Amino acid sequence: MNNKNNAQLSILEEKKGGVFGLPKTIWIVSIVSFFSNSSSVVITAFSPEFIINILKGSDADIGYIRGLSEGLSYLVKMFSGVFSDWLGKRKILMLIGYSCAVFAKPMFALCRGLGMYISAQVLERVTNGLRDTPRDALIADCAPRELKGASYGVRQSCAFLGSMVGAIAGFLILQHFGGSEFIVRIIYIFAMIPILIAVLLIYFGIKEPKNITRLKDRKGFPIKKADVKQLGNDFWYYIFICFIFMCSRYSESFLIRRAQLLEMKVQYAPLVLALMYLFNSPVSRIVGDWSDKHERKLFLAFGFCMMLVSCIVMALATEIWHVMLGAAIYGIHYGATQGTFYAMVSDYSPPHIKGTSIGIFNLVCCVGMCISNVITGELCKNYGAETAFLINSAITFVAVVGVMFIRKKKTK
Repeated sequence: MNNKNNAQLSILEEKKGGVFGLPKTIWIVSIVSFFSNSSSVVITAFSPEFIINILKGSDADIGYIRGLSEGLSYLVKMFSGVFSDWLGKRKILMLIGYSCAVFAKPMFALCRGLGMYISAQVLERVTNGLRDTPRDALIADCAPRELKGASYGVRQSCAFLGSMVGAIAGFLILQHFGGSEFIVRIIYIFAMIPILIAVLLIYFGIKEPKNITRLKDRKGFPIKKADVKQLGNDFWYYIFICFIFMCSRYSESFLIRRAQLLEMKVQYAPLVLALMYLFNSPVSRIVGDWSDKHERKLFLAFGFCMMLVSCIVMALATEIWHVMLGAAIYGIHYGATQGTFYAMVSDYSPPHIKGTSIGIFNLVCCVGMCISNVITGELCKNYGAETAFLINSAITFVAVVGVMFIRKKKTK
């Protein structure tokens, strides 16, 4: 009884320390995401230039590398979610993940061939997977039920804002110092500084709620068949539609590659991502607030439709400004969907397996992202970017139709 009272007291104290109705922990996690993404965006911004012009790779190599690394990232997210439920702790896994990322960033600066670049990319993405699911589960643990969408929206918004700031910083550095191989490698080294700040924020700023159920107190395997059954058919249909959609969601690197095929200079590559995140961040915040008051699948459908439009614009692009328009629409799609994805997973999930449910979602994303990036890379190499983006638009259309049949979670 005392433990229950202590847990309730902990939650009340957390809420009192919040800003705009959101607990303090959620704001700290959001600021951590800001610094983390400001560092990670440089990897995405320069990967097409680095792979093709410096390491002498191809469009297909971009697809395979991004598909492999993103796939492994989502696979690790699955297991880190289960493990965080078993441990009953989220902070320690976040610390390990962000700390490992500090060492991953400088590895890119040392790459002399595709083999080492793949190793660096895999390490960078795997550490991302290790920390992300516990982080999203921590938000689910702390967020008030009536502000769940807003909580995920704030985190996503801060993450996207960090990406925009990082992209603009990369552009300014290249404009001032030039876009040589040496400068790109130096930028990779300095990308570790924001991650160090994120680690310090987690260590000193985050206090976990005391009401997380530890599955390691159970006998036998921590996740029971009965737990999975509690997710229900509606959850699994939702996961299926997410899988279809993820098969069309290509890496942002292909936005930059599309612009480069239209002869955009390397120093302007970060601006493509900056524009994407410029639209991404406010949309994520707005949709997060609205999805708490309206049916979430409507915002998911809107995001899917924006992805469809973006694919068509990218397929038909003949000038660089067309690509910039496609990137802006891609940013709107990302802002409308990413926070909504996790809020809906949380809606369907029993409290004691939220990390596991998010992990299942991430596992499905793992397979979908692998398929999408590999197919996009191969199609770009063999049939041209136009064909690749048209195929992605067709897959997105199937997801748009399917999302309208998602049923709202019934509340008891």
